[in-house]
Amino acid sequence: MEYRQLGDTELKLSALSYGASSIGQEFRRVDISEAMQAVRTALDLGMNFIDTSPYYGRGMSESLLGPILRDVPREQYYIGTKLGRYDVNHFDFSAKRVEESVDVSLHRLGIEQLDIVLCHDIEFVDMQQVVDETLPKLREIQKSGKVRYVGISGYPMKAFRYVLEQTDLDVILSYNHYTLQNTMLADLVPELKAKGVGIMNAAPFSARLLTDTELPSWHKATEEVRAVRQKAIDHCKSK
Repeated sequence: MEYRQLGDTELKLSALSYGASSIGQEFRRVDISEAMQAVRTALDLGMNFIDTSPYYGRGMSESLLGPILRDVPREQYYIGTKLGRYDVNHFDFSAKRVEESVDVSLHRLGIEQLDIVLCHDIEFVDMQQVVDETLPKLREIQKSGKVRYVGISGYPMKAFRYVLEQTDLDVILSYNHYTLQNTMLADLVPELKAKGVGIMNAAPFSARLLTDTELPSWHKATEEVRAVRQKAIDHCKSK
């Protein structure tokens, strides 16, 4: 496994990491023993970073990870979670909820410190609140030692630029924007590197778009993209 320094943080993460949205049943029903085996196998293969969120399975992902990781030495893995999004249309980026969310995540995961906390899907809310209220509260909690590094996640590139123009971030997480089909994140990389911001690239298969599995109902691919996708699938199968 290859390991890389995450921006200016002290975290040296495996280049390929474990995304725990799946064990929150975001894509299909999950067998608990299968979930346990998947996480342990990822760690055995050298993945040392796990990404989760209270939104994944509406708490299920974090709640399952706690028991799964209970007997794993804490120094063997880093864990990142999120806050602000708790259901499809339930968002709360208030300072009060930030503090509560951090404590709930720590309790579910059975740990005393979160390596990374991200503001989750900020494009759905007033992003100025994230700048003025959410991130300052997270920085305050960071000083207490409960959180090591803070950042944001989202889909549109403009969300990252909006926040970075007003405040500092330790890390960002972008998804679906650095794949074989879409490389928009690359345009932002020089600016992020210049500011020492760690870059996490999620959904390298574009949320199943670059696989032959049925797309989730919420996928934003247009009919044209879906048609090209099917041609690619047919071509690969023929070879």
